Amino acid sequence: MERPEVQPMKLTASELKCLHLLATHGNLSASVIGKELRVMRPQVSRVLGSLRERGFVKTEKVGLSKIISLSETKHAILLRRMVLEFEHVPFHELLSGATLEVLSAISYLKLKNRNEIRGNSLVSETSVAKALERLKQAGIIRKVDSTYSVSQRFEILRDFVTEFRHYLNQKAASSFANDAVVLWECNSELIVESKRREEGYGFLLTGISVFARFGIQLMAPRFYFFHSPFVRELRLEDVILHSFLVNNRNLLPILLVWKKNERKIDQGYLESKAEKYGARNAVHAIKTYFTSQGREKPEGYPPWHEFTLRAEEYELL
Repeated sequence: MERPEVQPMKLTASELKCLHLLATHGNLSASVIGKELRVMRPQVSRVLGSLRERGFVKTEKVGLSKIISLSETKHAILLRRMVLEFEHVPFHELLSGATLEVLSAISYLKLKNRNEIRGNSLVSETSVAKALERLKQAGIIRKVDSTYSVSQRFEILRDFVTEFRHYLNQKAASSFANDAVVLWECNSELIVESKRREEGYGFLLTGISVFARFGIQLMAPRFYFFHSPFVRELRLEDVILHSFLVNNRNLLPILLVWKKNERKIDQGYLESKAEKYGARNAVHAIKTYFTSQGREKPEGYPPWHEFTLRAEEYELL
């Protein structure tokens, strides 16, 4: 089994030129691709192998020849539409190198400056600066309310980037566990569900799967894992937040672990993470629920008497 790590979102100029050829010309042989790209056959093989690994192309044998075409993955379909819609935009220059990583971070998160983009993309600040300059000059990105965003005109590019990211995330998840399902993702960070019990390769148990560590013992047939290139261990606040991100139905276990550990929760850390992932309202709702002792009950929350009954079972009250 291959190592289950999320691959970086990087395409070379040659790979992008190859994708442009396939998008505009349809099925092509490797020799024709090599001639159009003006590269030798070994390099063509490397380019096609890299694109095949990331779900962009497929190969079929027709007679004695091998014919290459774009695959039916969502990101490949979107790329074809993007190339045809913006046929004269030099995407091989604009999107090569670290640019897709930068675009992915901008597409998922509200980032205000180069330092924030660097911290959420594992790209050097110099590379971030170069990518931003290229994208701004092409009119692909802009700043709205002090945060970077993809221009509305290039909405299909943003869709392509997020689908490409999803493909890489799901591929890493499936390599970690055959039955893994991505429940939530934000750029290169993801939460998956699986019957697998063991952590490994940066996939850390989270959510209700580790509530027992914080005093709330639960039984569940499946397990939740968090993966991030930026995180090596999870805090109580992370575990609580991840529970919100994947569980909008049964909130009682989250309420129990919150009550059990409320004096240990670093509210500043929790709120900063919730702001990053767009979960600020969820954190506000649970605080309101406890402050009002259930008189202000957000949608989906249990009646206060139901919570107190379970809380007494865990000797929390």
